[in-house]
Amino acid sequence: MARPGDSADKFYGATGERDVPFGKALEKIMEGSGGEGGIGFSKSGPEFVVPALTDSQIKAALVGNTFRKDQAVAIYFGKDGNVEGWKRDWSKSPSKDQCPTKLGDNYEVSDGDCWIATVNPIVGPYTVRNNSICMPAYSGKAADGNVCYYFAFITKFVVIADGKKVYGGGKDLVPGKELAAFLPRLR
Repeated sequence: MARPGDSADKFYGATGERDVPFGKALEKIMEGSGGEGGIGFSKSGPEFVVPALTDSQIKAALVGNTFRKDQAVAIYFGKDGNVEGWKRDWSKSPSKDQCPTKLGDNYEVSDGDCWIATVNPIVGPYTVRNNSICMPAYSGKAADGNVCYYFAFITKFVVIADGKKVYGGGKDLVPGKELAAFLPRLR
């Protein structure tokens, strides 16, 4: 059975060359493995270089899957051309009463302080073009409009950037639609 992106589309493997079929690299990432000893890096050593996914790689990797990090962000890229998800912004609460336990969907106790999340929805159409995805802003704030983002794999993680800034650390790419605050640990 052919895997998505298996054609002549090659991805960077451990050698720093385009020598791994993208479908194989994607399969490893979806399994939670970095695979191939450094998938994603086109150059490593004193300088690490990570290329953005191409249009065909974006479609094979993201469409029908969720880009996420527990309690931080979850974005599902629907096959219908729409994104659905959320991003949380955290602020310190003046009242510890807002954190009834150490950890909840929208609160967390860290270093004795109670932190409360504001959940910003990310909903609307997306398009894939010029090796990027144009979609509602990653901030989840409607006032920020639509923005085009680059995605890349770094070992088993996915990163998002706009050409000026990388947004946080690596996120997981999980099969299907997984929008809960915490992903059930099935693996």
